[in-house]
Amino acid sequence: MILLKPMTGAEFNHWIQESIKEYAEEKTKAGNFQQETSLEQAEQEFKQLLPEGKETKNHYLFMLFQEESQEVVGNLWIHVKEEDKEIFIYDIKILESKRGSGYGKEALASLDSFAKEMAISKISLHVFGHNKIAISLYQKTGYEITNVLMSKTL
Repeated sequence: MILLKPMTGAEFNHWIQESIKEYAEEKTKAGNFQQETSLEQAEQEFKQLLPEGKETKNHYLFMLFQEESQEVVGNLWIHVKEEDKEIFIYDIKILESKRGSGYGKEALASLDSFAKEMAISKISLHVFGHNKIAISLYQKTGYEITNVLMSKTL
């Protein structure tokens, strides 16, 4: 089982630096950002979404721990929209060395339990089209495609 533990200040500082870089790379790869300005754009988006850092209201930033070993296997960032009874997953990451061991499925199951405790009835997320492994994981755990955005580079 995966435990969701709130990030400490040090964990948050490390996570946000890495996440901004990774997000800039993903947005560039998807054709949404230009390479030259991608890091700046990513930083701006994170500042808008998390103006109070890890203390931003209705945002939860978790470290994912494997219960038996108490080993960190990844992290999770969600936004709870209580009025809509919905959670939006902004980021879920399983450490590269821990992938393929079922931790992604376990983390999503733990999130389901967290959501049920809060009387949440829907969990949504965005996934980049080129991330086939994540798409497969989400579909295997009950997520359905609700929108498809397509583009063609000329």
